[in-house]
Amino acid sequence: MVGGSIIQERLKCDVFLNDDNCEKVELISIEKIKYSQNRIRRRINREDINMMAKNLKTFGILQPLEINDKNEVVLGTRRLEAAKLADLKFIPVIRRNSNELYEVEKQIVSDVHSKHLTLLERAEAFKKLIILKDLNKSSLARYLGLSKNLICRTLSILNADKETLELIKKGKISERMVATVLYRLKDKTKEKIIIEKIINEKLNISQAERLISEINDSKILKKHFLTQLKGFKTSLRKFKEKSDLNELDNITKKEIKNELEELRGLF
Repeated sequence: MVGGSIIQERLKCDVFLNDDNCEKVELISIEKIKYSQNRIRRRINREDINMMAKNLKTFGILQPLEINDKNEVVLGTRRLEAAKLADLKFIPVIRRNSNELYEVEKQIVSDVHSKHLTLLERAEAFKKLIILKDLNKSSLARYLGLSKNLICRTLSILNADKETLELIKKGKISERMVATVLYRLKDKTKEKIIIEKIINEKLNISQAERLISEINDSKILKKHFLTQLKGFKTSLRKFKEKSDLNELDNITKKEIKNELEELRGLF
């Protein structure tokens, strides 16, 4: 039993309408279905799957999975996971002859505007399309209806070194942050230093972008530093005015003098 009266009524018709023609729906054992080697989505949100499984127990699968001639899922990985969790024995599928390009395109078109794919999975999918369709970044952007900037920023995460990827897996830094760093950073040899600084100082995206801008251009660093120096000078002047009124003891004055000497020694 697939589960739910709605899907049972639809299966009696044995067809689902497609844009071009009618396609036969097969009801096959869930144990026969395999995951495709070409699948883009590798990580699945378990909370989403738990919710889907509850719905499947009530309504059944309202949309068949799409599989190839090897019984591999082309579309419907999340539905398959939920069906297993719901302990369904059989599942409706539409079987199509396909190749790697078709399967990658199908998955990207299905998921490109959703939040189901991680940024890294999306980047790997973009790279596959570029290779399989012999596209450049601009033509890929036009093909998917996305901006070239988004394509380039997404693809940049594929240049992350192994240590950075491990930090992503451990949840130390987000994929979005890493993509931002690698997209904007001119000298890629500084990746490790920048990533460590972002993690240690808990920088947000805006702060990280400003840091990278300063590293990319010494003029920006100089301008930012002088702005901070002027701000410090103003604060120091105000503190001196107040301290004259409060008559600081000699120990405090000595501590301040030592700190200023240390600052002088940095230059």
